[in-house]
Amino acid sequence: MKKIYSTLIKLNSIQFKYRTIISFIVVLVIMVLSDVLFHGYFPSIVEYFTNKLSIDLSNPETIALDFAPEIWGGVLAMVLGTLIIVIAIAAESSPKLMDLFVKDWLSLVYVWFLIIASLHAVLIMFYVEPLGRVSSSVLNTYIYLFIGSIFTLPYIFYILLYSKTSNVVSTISSIIQGFILKMRKPMVKSAMDDSIDVVDEYQKEIMGSLDQLDDLLAFTEFKETQTDIIREISEIIQLYITNKSDFNNRFFDLTKTIRSNATFRTYTDVQYKEMSDTKTFYEVKTFRLLGSSYTKMITNDRFDIASLIPAEMVDIGVTCLKNNDDTILGHVNIRFNTLFRFAIKHAYKNNEPRNLYNLSFHYSNMIQEYIKADRVDMAKYCYDKFKFYANDIYKNAEANPGLYFVVDTLTFELRKCQVLIHEKGWSDEDQMDLLKMILQLDKPPGYSKDEVDKGILGGNNGTRRIQIGLALFYLSVRKTEYATAIAEDYLDDLAYFDEKTFKANANTQCFLLSIFGPHFWEDTDRGTLNIYYAPEKDQIDPFKELLFGLMDKRLEALERDVKFLSLEVDKLMQKRKRQDGYLNDADKERMEELQRKISAREKTEEEDVVAWSIEHDILYSLLCISFFADQEIDESEKDAIFNSYKLFAPDINNEIFNRDFGMTTDKFIKLNTEEARQKQFDDSLDTIYDKEDFDTKTLEKLVDCYIEIANADEFIHENEVALIQHAIKAWSLDLTIAKPKSGERLKVQK
Repeated sequence: MKKIYSTLIKLNSIQFKYRTIISFIVVLVIMVLSDVLFHGYFPSIVEYFTNKLSIDLSNPETIALDFAPEIWGGVLAMVLGTLIIVIAIAAESSPKLMDLFVKDWLSLVYVWFLIIASLHAVLIMFYVEPLGRVSSSVLNTYIYLFIGSIFTLPYIFYILLYSKTSNVVSTISSIIQGFILKMRKPMVKSAMDDSIDVVDEYQKEIMGSLDQLDDLLAFTEFKETQTDIIREISEIIQLYITNKSDFNNRFFDLTKTIRSNATFRTYTDVQYKEMSDTKTFYEVKTFRLLGSSYTKMITNDRFDIASLIPAEMVDIGVTCLKNNDDTILGHVNIRFNTLFRFAIKHAYKNNEPRNLYNLSFHYSNMIQEYIKADRVDMAKYCYDKFKFYANDIYKNAEANPGLYFVVDTLTFELRKCQVLIHEKGWSDEDQMDLLKMILQLDKPPGYSKDEVDKGILGGNNGTRRIQIGLALFYLSVRKTEYATAIAEDYLDDLAYFDEKTFKANANTQCFLLSIFGPHFWEDTDRGTLNIYYAPEKDQIDPFKELLFGLMDKRLEALERDVKFLSLEVDKLMQKRKRQDGYLNDADKERMEELQRKISAREKTEEEDVVAWSIEHDILYSLLCISFFADQEIDESEKDAIFNSYKLFAPDINNEIFNRDFGMTTDKFIKLNTEEARQKQFDDSLDTIYDKEDFDTKTLEKLVDCYIEIANADEFIHENEVALIQHAIKAWSLDLTIAKPKSGERLKVQK
């Protein structure tokens, strides 16, 4: 049976390839048979016409039979002339038209009919008497000629419509879709099992036809046609994805047709294997085709057509969701990311954010489809990519300030997604994870001075405004923990602003949110939509109360941290000194950032002078163990220093600690050299040792604090061990420590 199916499929392929010859043979046979049959029934026809109409059809002299060849020549010239002109002109905008025309049954049959009928007329004009076939003359003159003439004008109209580019696109699409649907049939599937040639044939047809659509898309300049092509490609791939599970598995073998296709010529064996295992060669080709088209469209400023491509990608993604095809969903995500990269490059080069503005809308629509389908994994993946591209844009927006608005747009789109997630009732953990990603959209690694001066982090920051708007929504639905997370993130800007400036910025943002309406006062690519509008305006005052309530605690932490920042500045200064005044760009930027943060915490009023005490010596020794050893202090070490200091100064609070630590770090920095700092460390150890109420037990407790600080960052530096050993020796303690093995903690050896 497989052999029979294979043979039938091959025959079908033959008729598709050789339609011109087959149509000629079919028309010729039909016309010969019609001539023979008409001749056989001619006596009866003659008798009828003689009796009823008094017309003797058997006598050529009584009827006109000699005008047919001239008329046939005119009809043939008109039809063929029209064909040549129409096809030649139309082929300039539709290069594949000729290929389709020679496979169109209607055209082939009609043209061959005209040609054979004309030859038939010439033949009978010269040979009617010798042949004695008046019937053929009558058949040609009064039947063939009538049929040929009456269909001339409709056929010309048919050709005109057929040559329209949109119809060419529709025809090519129909051919591809026809092949896709055929591959579901048992006969085709069986034939593929029997012959790899059948597989190759079907691959060749759907790949070749897709390339034809790609050529048309690149060739035509008409927006209507470009739109039709993109939509047809989308419909094709959606039909393919929907039906591919019913295909024979052999169809996905990478034959010579696939490997030789221009799309895959740069692929490695590993990529070929992956494509074969996942059965995705056709999807990959389609997506790359759409990606290339997107690049062409944005390059030629076809913003509306370019926007259509990601819109269709969303429809393709929805089809994948319906068919539970995660493999192709992954490719859809990759394509969206690739389009983002194309759009970003174009925006940087041309200072044109419009494509990014439109693309973010469609990418967001895809995310919303994931949310509707409860695909948390896919939503988190896309959120992460939004964060990545937003930060990339943010870092490069200084040269193209118009791109800052794109980050606002990305934030707005994810705000819509967060509202939908809340409505879908996702878990608190998932909602918080996604919210944290949104809060990182304005967090590239570091800010420039210009950004701060321009207010990018403050009142002019549209991203912050949208984030606050999201906080207002959460307050309105009594999700205070999410609003608090947004407020805490907003307070990060205090590192760059003093309290007064920060409050002014926050008040500015809230004021703008209070006056913005749902409609923008100008028409944009999204109509009059105002992305900064927050309907929950009644929650502005509660948010400000929440924000400023959290600010006091944050300021206390910043007052403490500024001293650690001073140590980092000193470290860089020492490095510059060792390098003859040279710092690389990264170090320069870091120093500028540190100095901005420090200046934001500078006091305007004069502080009370506090005398150096034993507590300062203890704090200095803790500082040396943490910073002097390896020139670094991480967050865990900061906490360890604070907690250790509290053991020896139990009445301490944040304000006093910040004051004391400030004095200590100032002294450390002013000492300038390692020798001077080491001497002060020794002096502090001696002062501690000489204090009357500091017995051996207290000193051992302080050593334990040193060890705790060394262990805090989970990396034991040999200099930390050396300093602690030095303290033990100076205090004559009966303790022994040694640098532990990798992964182990430092501890007293007994």
